[in-house]
Amino acid sequence: MNGETTYLTDLAEVLWPCGGLLGRGGECTGPHETRVPDPRGASVREYLPVPSAHNPRVILPAANRYAAVRGISAFAQRHSFKERFRAALLSTAFASGVAPLLLRDRLRVGSGPTIEQALSEALDREIVIAIHVGPPRANRKPVLLLLTPGGRTIGYAKVGVNPLTSRLVSAETSALRRLADSRLRDITVPRLLHSGDWNGRPLLVQEALPVGDQTDRPTRRQLLRCVTQISGLEPIRERRISASAYRSVLAGRITALGNRAEAPALRATLARLPDVRVPFGAWHGDLTRWNIASTPRRAFVWDWERLTMDVPVGFDALHYELNESVQVGVHPGVHRWLDSGSRLLRDPLMSGVGLRPDSVSTVMALYLIDLATRYLQDRQAEAGGRLAAVDDWLLPALAGLEERAAHEARHSC
Repeated sequence: MNGETTYLTDLAEVLWPCGGLLGRGGECTGPHETRVPDPRGASVREYLPVPSAHNPRVILPAANRYAAVRGISAFAQRHSFKERFRAALLSTAFASGVAPLLLRDRLRVGSGPTIEQALSEALDREIVIAIHVGPPRANRKPVLLLLTPGGRTIGYAKVGVNPLTSRLVSAETSALRRLADSRLRDITVPRLLHSGDWNGRPLLVQEALPVGDQTDRPTRRQLLRCVTQISGLEPIRERRISASAYRSVLAGRITALGNRAEAPALRATLARLPDVRVPFGAWHGDLTRWNIASTPRRAFVWDWERLTMDVPVGFDALHYELNESVQVGVHPGVHRWLDSGSRLLRDPLMSGVGLRPDSVSTVMALYLIDLATRYLQDRQAEAGGRLAAVDDWLLPALAGLEERAAHEARHSC
């Protein structure tokens, strides 16, 4: 077994306390589950790790083609053309019934209590699930697409699988409760349908937002409009960095890194940044193409697990732009972001919420310090996160921004 197959069997113990075993294909006996011989005489459900048990990205019910097709298409949204093309081929294979013959790996789950039963009871309807696993990273957790047996989407569920992901699931539950009372003029947020625990771990269920072929990635103006409205979840206040609670909290987070080799550089840069005036508000914390979809008049935003108050306005715009830029590669992408991120923060929409030209590079530097601290706290590098090697790209970019920030502050006087 490699690391991924171990993760798969560990995940099975969380979702199905009876556990799961990896094997090869079995025989179907019913419309919603596959039954194969079990040494104890019990029936066994089968799921398909796709594309394989050694590289699982989604886990689909072997016998319910409707749920499998819907799961593939739902989890392929906002992805690259190549990934969407691969998803289209898989959907065709499932719709025609040949996918179980082509995909031979199986995750077999024995009889006993299941996450499907718990969700069915919580929502008072029969539930079938498709599971998004995603690539290895520290905050990797299962996202369950909840479907009727006929393949109609009901919502999404998240379950914590370790201390970090359990904390994030609990944080998103709190965020969704808070957002239910907010008035975001042009943004739709998923409703919280259920919260509780499963197998000793936090569980949340939220509605599925109406995204699909009629939505797209946001334009620059749509993105910034979304960023400013999220910032306004609490009153935006302008203050000097030295007088902000944010700076004290960030310094404390860096101290908590202990003897990590990158911590001294982050601490020193934070201390040397100009003490400019900056507007503070809320930020989503992970606004990327995978967590937002837009129409000309409305944005749909999900994954609120990192919602944070009282941070420099503009972080969400910088985070979105950085993740877009590095699609072409980390180093060329970061070089591009240093210019494109600056242009975003100088947009009139950002000026309208109080972001001054003399603070743009300082805000960008604060964002990188915050991001580096998050990655180091979460141990993203050890988990294989794409941007997690902060000493390779982030610290050099931060050094350049420190110089730019000092230059902007000097020339604003």
